[in-house]
Amino acid sequence: MKVSRLLLIAVIIALGVGAMLLVNRPNTKNVTTSNTEQDIKKPIIMTTLFPFYDFTSKLVGSEAEVSLLLPPGVEPHSFEPTPQDIIKIQEADIFIYTGDIMEPWVTNIVANIPESVKVINASEGITLIKSEDDHSHDDHSHDDHSHDDHSHDDTHNNKNRVSSNLDPHFWLDFNYSIIATKNISKTISNLNIIDNTNLESNTNSLITSLEELNKEYQTTLAQCKNKTILQAGHRTFEYLANKYKLEYITTDELSPNSDTSAKDIANLINEIRITKSKTVFTEELIEPRIANTIASETGASVLELNGAHNISSDKFNSQISFVDIMKQNLENLSIGLECK
Repeated sequence: MKVSRLLLIAVIIALGVGAMLLVNRPNTKNVTTSNTEQDIKKPIIMTTLFPFYDFTSKLVGSEAEVSLLLPPGVEPHSFEPTPQDIIKIQEADIFIYTGDIMEPWVTNIVANIPESVKVINASEGITLIKSEDDHSHDDHSHDDHSHDDHSHDDTHNNKNRVSSNLDPHFWLDFNYSIIATKNISKTISNLNIIDNTNLESNTNSLITSLEELNKEYQTTLAQCKNKTILQAGHRTFEYLANKYKLEYITTDELSPNSDTSAKDIANLINEIRITKSKTVFTEELIEPRIANTIASETGASVLELNGAHNISSDKFNSQISFVDIMKQNLENLSIGLECK
C-alpha cells in the first residue's frame, strides 16, 4: 500500500515538473513558422503597363507577386509616378518597364534604383517604327510633343526625353510581344528566383497563345471589305495596321481626353465618306465624345479598340488577359471593316 502511495506521489511530481518545463519552454513553433514564412517569401515584380503585367503574371504563376504600377482605370500617357510608387519600385526584386519613349520618367528612377533591383526593359531588341501620321511634327511622339495638350507633366525637363517620332506601342505587333515575353522570361530564369521548369513551360504556353492570336488576325483581316481603320483619338494602332496591311487614319496624335481641332474632325468625316466606312473607332479609357460627334454626322457606328496600355478596374478584377482584349479588338475590327 505504501509503495502504491509513493508511486502515485512520484507520478504527480513528475507531471508537475513536466508541466512547468512545458510552460517555460521557448515558443519554438512560432520561431519555426516565422523562419518558414521568411524562407518562402515570394519575389516582388513591379511592372508599368498592363501587357507586361499580364505576360509576367502568366510566366511566374503563383511563385512571385506581380504588381501593376499604373492603377487600373488610369489613362497611361500622362501618368507620373508618385513618391510612394518610387518606393514600391525600389523595394521590388524586379522592375519591368516598357521603354523610355513610352515612359520618359523612368530614366531618373532607373539611374537611382538600388542594385538589388533587377531592371528589365521589355523593348530591348525591338526596333520601334516611325509614325506615319499626317499630323506628325518633328517632335511627334509620346515622349516629346509640341502640342501643349499632349505633353506629360511640365515638371519633367526635356533632357529626360528622347526627341523622336518613334511609336512606343510595339506590343500591338504580336511578334514583338513574343520578343518582350522572351526578354522577361530569360532575365527571371537567370535570377533563379522561381522554378525554372515551370517558367519554361509557362513561357512556351504564352508564346503559343500569341502565335495563335497572330494567325487569327491574319486570317480575319485578310478578308475585309474595307482596309482603313478610322479612329477618333490618339494614334495607337499603327503597329497593328502595318502588320496586317491596313490603312490607318486618326483625328490627330493627341493624348487621350485632349481637344481635337475642327479641321481634324472634318478630315476624318471626309475619309469616312471617301472610304464609305460604316464605323469610326474610339479607344478605351477615353471619353468617346469626338467619335460620337463624327458618327452623328456620318451615320457611322462607334466601336472600341483597346490598346491594352491599361484597363478598367472592372476588367482588371475580372482577370481579363491581353489575349482576351486582343480577341475583342479583332471582333470589333471584323465588324467595322466588314470582314467575311
